[in-house]
Amino acid sequence: MKVLSQVAIGALAGYTALQLGRRYIWSQRSFDWRNKRVVITGGSRGLGLVIARQLAAKGARLAICARSRSDLETATAELRHRGAEVIAAPCDVRDDHEVRSFIDGVTGRFGGVDVLLNVAGIISVGPLDSMTMADFEDSMQTNCWGALRMSQRVLPSMRDQGWGRIVNVASLGGKRAVPHMLPYAASKFALVGLSNGMRAELKQENIFVTTACPGLMRTGSPRNAIFKSQHREEYAWFSIGDSLPLMSMNAETAAAQILHACQQGRGEVFIHSPLNITIALQNAFPEITQDILAMAASVLPKMGGIGRAAAKGYESESAWSPSILTELTQRAAAANNEL
Repeated sequence: MKVLSQVAIGALAGYTALQLGRRYIWSQRSFDWRNKRVVITGGSRGLGLVIARQLAAKGARLAICARSRSDLETATAELRHRGAEVIAAPCDVRDDHEVRSFIDGVTGRFGGVDVLLNVAGIISVGPLDSMTMADFEDSMQTNCWGALRMSQRVLPSMRDQGWGRIVNVASLGGKRAVPHMLPYAASKFALVGLSNGMRAELKQENIFVTTACPGLMRTGSPRNAIFKSQHREEYAWFSIGDSLPLMSMNAETAAAQILHACQQGRGEVFIHSPLNITIALQNAFPEITQDILAMAASVLPKMGGIGRAAAKGYESESAWSPSILTELTQRAAAANNEL
């Protein structure tokens, strides 16, 4: 018994020392956001806009891009009203020429890029049979290759100054595949692998890459996601899950945790979420987790409805959504330029 107590005390002391050491290293890497030149893809709405607001309050110089010019104009007006210096331009991260042009414009005005936050992403929801190769290709181009294109364009600036930070916003869906979201899961799994590999190669150049894996967040994004097959039923379950506090988290809290992880130069971080327990469950019991996901898939909507055609969330409303069950998501959509 005495030996076991000594082992336990030794293990606790070792763990405590490890945590203190990690926190010391993180504190040494930390930086002040004031006047940092920050690029945010997908910065016109949803999580990207929430992050931009928090950085505006911290005094960062912002460059935001998105596909929609009107969304950018709305976001830019708000951010400037908050006192931020903002560059905004339409840019499709799937297009090499547009990415090059955008980053050239940013470096031409700001003189370089200190931090890149790859937030832009798309979500397609529906059974596997409703998804086409184009759905998978579009998700890969936006969620994974878009982050790579942007990273490749900002790296010369970061290397010239001998410092930089890149944050790739992946997802818990990049660690555990969720049924009826396979293009999204495949692209986020790819992004996690890409991001972790980038960190290993770039850390020696004082460029720290952070892979952020949030769960469901109340950003209002389901309105602009893509739904297929029985699209109204798919939108209902997705938007309800996105709204329930026991399943999703506040977008402002998620944004703050992502920015804090970036400041610390963290590697792979799981943004605190009620769903984080599913990752621990998968790691401990992978086969049981797969069986649970299979049971979940069995009660999700079957193939039918509009088939392989696509509808946005706002085109898929029903008696279930919007409703009292989606109230929090509806508020988030109004607040975060998703309407």
